[in-house]
Amino acid sequence: MKKKQIFISVMTALLLVLGIGFSLSSNSQAATKSVAGLTTSKPIKYDKQKKEITILTTVNGTYLTQPTRHVIVNVDGSNGNKSLLKTEATPKAFYQDLKKVGAKAGNNLTTKSKAGSKIKGSSLAVYFLINGKRVKAEKAVQVNGKNVKNLDFKFGGNMATNNKMKTGCVLCFDSCPVGIASGAKYGFQYGEHFTGKSSVLPKDGSQLAVVIKVK
Repeated sequence: MKKKQIFISVMTALLLVLGIGFSLSSNSQAATKSVAGLTTSKPIKYDKQKKEITILTTVNGTYLTQPTRHVIVNVDGSNGNKSLLKTEATPKAFYQDLKKVGAKAGNNLTTKSKAGSKIKGSSLAVYFLINGKRVKAEKAVQVNGKNVKNLDFKFGGNMATNNKMKTGCVLCFDSCPVGIASGAKYGFQYGEHFTGKSSVLPKDGSQLAVVIKVK
């Protein structure tokens, strides 16, 4: 009888260990899931020849129904939960990679710039990778409930201000003195009028790769 109880106890312990191991393995695989060759531990890469940067982001479903002015923000920044897309990539890494692929920063705006002032710098095309296809950012958002043809993204620079403000801003919809890149179609302090299209973008919590190409 004792031998049977010992056998049952050993088997139970073995199954428990195997179960924990499987769980840890599954969690590890989930954490290292690759999208466009990127993971949360390696959320950004650049291609000097193509003059492109790819960033791994996560869709924030809040801004599929509510407006924002932030496209991509680092999760640790003060604006980490205020953007359409969240990322583990840092503003500094994005800034450095833009430099590496030949982009030139405008650095023409400050927090004291006149409202309506527009960002300068190398022109950038922004694409969302959806179902294996590149979709222009303009196709995936609305401005005041209306479609927009060209957000005219630029490499604003702003690294010093970004470091000081600690907002985590990587990419903004309207001209911004803090975001590393932002849209020149709408001037500084245009405001929170941009909403992601749920008919185009993946659902809340989905991982989404974004490609930023220097024109």
